[in-house]
This record gives sequence, C-alpha cells and structure tokens, in this order.
Amino acid sequence: MSAAELSLLFGGGLVIGLWWWSMQAHDRVDFISREVCKDLDVQRLDEAVSLRRIGLARTEYGLMLERVFRFEFSVNGADRRRGEICLHGELPYWVHLDHPDGDIHIDLSTRA
Repeated sequence: MSAAELSLLFGGGLVIGLWWWSMQAHDRVDFISREVCKDLDVQRLDEAVSLRRIGLARTEYGLMLERVFRFEFSVNGADRRRGEICLHGELPYWVHLDHPDGDIHIDLSTRA
C-alpha cells in the first residue's frame, strides 16, 4: 500500500469516527430533551434537535469541546419556546428552557 492510499484510508476512518461521535452526541441530546420535557410536563415540538454552536470551553478537566444543541417545546400547544442543551465533550453540562413562567436552568454537570 502506498503512502497516499494509507493517508486516504486514515482520513476516511477519521471522518467516519467523527460522524459516529457526532451522532452519539445528537442521540444523547435528543434523549435528554425528551426526558426534560416529560419531567416538566411540556410538549417537545418537531421531534428534532439541532446543533446551535460548537467551540472550546475551559473546564476543571482542561479544554473540552463544547456543543450547544437547540430544541423547541410548547407549554400549551399554541406557543413555541426554545430549549438548549450543552455538552462538554460527551457529558451533559446544562439544560436551559425559555419557559413563560421564568427561565429554567438545570445543571447536569454534577450528575455525570
């Protein structure tokens, strides 16, 4: 095998690994958003979460990849509200909901 073929094989494996890691994070956030909405007795809308931003965060463990995902929910079936979930690396860090009775912030960093 030539060096170019090995580089292509390594690059392809890296892309597949990153895609798989991203899908695991997406699935984790999807599950968390469903559970939070169920616990707060609100309806999650659109059956989807989306990546809102990605960056680096300084944590007690050093620099970690921070990803914030967004989802929407409804309190009464007629409104649309925003919720966000933050992951530090693979670990859930916080959930924030724009609730009409006041913002709800749930710290998940102590549960991981």
